[in-house]
Amino acid sequence: MSTKAEQARPAVLLNPLEGDPTDADSHIGGPMLWPIDEPWPWCDGTAHDPKSGREPFVGAVQLYRRDFPELPFPDGTDLLQVFLCTLHHDVPHAYGPDVRLVWRDSAEVVELIEEEPQPSVQEELYVPTVNVLEPVRFSERATKVSGGTKIGGWTAWWGSEPVEFACPECGAAQRQTLSLATHEPSGDDVEWEFGDEGNLNVLTCPEDVRHPVSVHVG
Repeated sequence: MSTKAEQARPAVLLNPLEGDPTDADSHIGGPMLWPIDEPWPWCDGTAHDPKSGREPFVGAVQLYRRDFPELPFPDGTDLLQVFLCTLHHDVPHAYGPDVRLVWRDSAEVVELIEEEPQPSVQEELYVPTVNVLEPVRFSERATKVSGGTKIGGWTAWWGSEPVEFACPECGAAQRQTLSLATHEPSGDDVEWEFGDEGNLNVLTCPEDVRHPVSVHVG
């Protein structure tokens, strides 16, 4: 039988709203704080249509520790950057965009990249509009799961039964860290779409968030 602690988990709705953020802000779809001397993340194309080939990832979400201390930032980092390859990827549990997470120390970024690489082809349904964030913190119960874009909380299993994911590197049971939603409770949708109007759930290793992530789209 589940305990009360298992039934309630802290969560943060990101509550996106149309805005004009900078690379110094937490946001969805805005400019990323990326150093000029670090290679931009690219998708090698092995999991999507081979005709598309190698394409750059797109900056999707940027979250600073000062705004979202609930995130499991590794020591020495204060910024989480989420990138999507905005093409269909045919992998188990995650038919949709590929995901990359970058955890960094923002103070080490001195000179910014001049221009973010843009894909030559992409699926528009995976491209977000530009949004600032007005977070709402709450305690989420497994019996009443929010479908909005959020940190933590419970996974919204819209299209499948619950799935357990083990870390590919160490075998630890992964836990949802971030969920990107097709529809927001506020009605201010980001205009991306995952699965059958569901969520893209990113699960990380509790032992080390820099271990490979798992993604569930449903």
